[in-house]
Amino acid sequence: MKLHITEKAVKEVVVPEGTKHVLIFDTEQTGFAVQKTGTGNMSYIVMYRNELKKQRQEKLGKVREISANAARALARARVTSIENQKKGLPRGHPMVAPTMDEFFFKTFLPKVKLQSRSYETHASIYRNHVQPVFGTRRLNEVDGDEIVAYAGMLREKSVSGGRWTKTCTKLLAEGTVKRILILVRHIFNEAIRDKDNHVAGNPTHAIQLTTVRKIVGKFLTRGQLAALLKAAEQSDNTDLPEIIKVMGATGLRRENVLAMRWEWFDSERATLMVPAEADKAKKGFVLHLSVGVLEVLRNRAEASDSEWVFPNPKTGRPYHSCRNAWVTARERAGLPGLRMHDLRHTYASMMLDSGSDIVDVQQALGHTQLKTTAGYLHLTEGRKRQNANAAAAATGLFA
Repeated sequence: MKLHITEKAVKEVVVPEGTKHVLIFDTEQTGFAVQKTGTGNMSYIVMYRNELKKQRQEKLGKVREISANAARALARARVTSIENQKKGLPRGHPMVAPTMDEFFFKTFLPKVKLQSRSYETHASIYRNHVQPVFGTRRLNEVDGDEIVAYAGMLREKSVSGGRWTKTCTKLLAEGTVKRILILVRHIFNEAIRDKDNHVAGNPTHAIQLTTVRKIVGKFLTRGQLAALLKAAEQSDNTDLPEIIKVMGATGLRRENVLAMRWEWFDSERATLMVPAEADKAKKGFVLHLSVGVLEVLRNRAEASDSEWVFPNPKTGRPYHSCRNAWVTARERAGLPGLRMHDLRHTYASMMLDSGSDIVDVQQALGHTQLKTTAGYLHLTEGRKRQNANAAAAATGLFA
């Protein structure tokens, strides 16, 4: 069956009773088709013959998850890639690269698991957005045109594949699209490192990726911090005020503060050593403590008989989140929607406002890359005013 493939057109196609599925070929793009089953499931596919003249079929995505135009562009890029590859094939057997599935699950993911706690996020992004398109493809078969078409398809892709009423009309956020493409770039970069994979270049270089981190959250003033602390002092959770003090004056992540152990604390050197297993980047770092934080920890150490700095008195184990106490305190302080993580953002912006070098802020936050810390630069109003005043003074116009 042939027709100009659109979502409406393929939806109206009836699968004959007793037939498992039908193939609907596009009248515009050779090799582009939709496979529709008797139960109504529909997938965009591309069909072609490989260098051995054997017919192959690859799934591009589900109908309704991506538009027909985006799927057609993917098919066009794939067919062009196959034809170019055939023209450039050397005599004899071509070098075989692993499929993306093989490389991702056998090599890439185990390596990420050793280096970072973000491997679960990588796995989720891969399964939901990358595997359906490139999972069965050999890494040295994917070219730049396909990546360009894939990026365009992602920008037209609906949230959750359009399965839920509340999100069926929403497209993937630009930040999500970038995270997907960054993961694909990372996969190819890792594959290139090992020559046995026979991957010569990274096809994602056909697109430009901006990776500057956008900081989302609230940044508290000194007065708001005081109001939050006052509200916390009225909490049933007697540990909450000091948890807030430590978080707000170190920039540590919530999980690092709640699970902090006394073995991390060096009272004589006034430092806190966050070990690799507790560090998001899996590297560990040393934090130099202010006088106020040092006093809080020393006082707690004298009265503590636990291995943890902030044990939950009900369980003897670290707090999971302190959410109930936190929500009550933030509402009482007039700060609805405030997250504990916003204390980290506030600390970073106040360091910069106080004149700290960005490298000092990077080390204090335990960031592995400076560009992550750079996301805070545009948020510091004090620094903007200081620079504006300095520039105006240099002109001599107001002398």
